[in-house]
Amino acid sequence: MMSGRAITKVFSVLLCAFAFPISALSQDAPIANTKWIKGSYDYGFLDSDVIRGHEDWTVTVHADGSRTVEAFVDLREQGHQSNVILRVDDRFRPLDAYANFWRFGAYGGAVRFWLEQDQNPAGHVLHGDIIGPSGNANLSVLVPDLFSLRVHPVITEGWQVLAYDHTKPGPQTIPLYNMVTTSREGIKGVGMMVDNEITYQGRETVTVPAGTFEADHYTFYFGRYDIWLWSEDQILVRYVAEANGREYRLTNLDQGP
Repeated sequence: MMSGRAITKVFSVLLCAFAFPISALSQDAPIANTKWIKGSYDYGFLDSDVIRGHEDWTVTVHADGSRTVEAFVDLREQGHQSNVILRVDDRFRPLDAYANFWRFGAYGGAVRFWLEQDQNPAGHVLHGDIIGPSGNANLSVLVPDLFSLRVHPVITEGWQVLAYDHTKPGPQTIPLYNMVTTSREGIKGVGMMVDNEITYQGRETVTVPAGTFEADHYTFYFGRYDIWLWSEDQILVRYVAEANGREYRLTNLDQGP
């Protein structure tokens, strides 16, 4: 058993240890995150004020130029909710991702993706593990150096076009792995590789509830969708699916160091 003097000495040491503020750590110490951006979207229609759902998200910019996005999707119209994390490199190429799904209050499963990189750019492999009440599955898909992964939060939709080469104007086709999330049957998270034709339309002024932005306008999926991306972090501020009359609008935006 410790003596009273020994206990007093230990207590004094602990007090001294906690007396130094965290800010006393060296400002030159390596840090993982250099910037954060937070925002929300309304899921709406082009011709009415009805709101179909909402999305809240945070993008973290890391010291090596990579980015991680965390998103919560609440698409009440379809009884769908999901939590998604996606990490991309400094070229917005997918590195790893996680998503889970709920439909009408029932758990639909989860999926984890990760990229196995090879020295040969043609030899990269996208892996996936899918688990859930409808069954389990695994996938390994050969992917090129530049490709995109569709995990479906609106904040990540814009990143599908960022392999576009602006030195070569006109339509360009970029491979895309399209994950299934809202089907009523089957294993959530299973998808397929498809071609995604992207066209850059130019820079335009876009006004949404979060403000007015000078944004780059792209069409993708062979002209089916229009998106407007703002800043070096490629934040989607407006997204229009003309064929079904749907629109996604940035409603608030905040950022900090």
